Amino acid sequence: MMKNFVFDVDGTLIDSEKMYMLSMQRALADTGRQFEYDQLSPTFGTTGAIALKQIGIPDAEIPGIMAVWQDYTKDTYDTMHVYPGVEAALKQLHENSQIKTAIVTSKAAAEYQRDLVENFPLDRYMDNHVTADEVKRGKPAPDSLLALVKKMSLDVADTVYVGDTIYDLQAAHAAGIAFALVTWGAEKDQALIRDSEYIVDKPHALLDLITK
Repeated sequence: MMKNFVFDVDGTLIDSEKMYMLSMQRALADTGRQFEYDQLSPTFGTTGAIALKQIGIPDAEIPGIMAVWQDYTKDTYDTMHVYPGVEAALKQLHENSQIKTAIVTSKAAAEYQRDLVENFPLDRYMDNHVTADEVKRGKPAPDSLLALVKKMSLDVADTVYVGDTIYDLQAAHAAGIAFALVTWGAEKDQALIRDSEYIVDKPHALLDLITK
């Protein structure tokens, strides 16, 4: 029985890919670097610093680009929304007294406050959370998941991490936690599907994991 449900946010609970990728593309263009959207989208799901490293940005330039990138998200924020059915599923899980719910995200604390508390208040259905600035290494490293396990005294055998990218899967497995792949949002690679313990096609199907 799965007793602890831990969720990624971007691409899992909230459709935010366009918001981040379009603003990233614009910030990079300001530095004279022209990237196609499809060149940037594979970085979605990890921290901004790791994403920029993956496309070859020198370490010295990363803080400046990240600041501009974050500022530009204000212009693409209206492209973001909660996936249909997600809030209802989270509410049902949270109302189950035998279940604990939490978030582990690549968002910084300020983004979490903006997105999960103020604008899309899904935090109300969570018992705890860990943001990217609470750990040294972001996903695919397991640090944030391990921090949550320690914070909540969770048994990893009863815990599932619900996410949408290879970075989520790698972090879960490195932490010794089962991974549930959501299939909504962007198209999923066959290797990602193959290596996931669970496949979740609809938000309400998350409830089925309780008995797994």
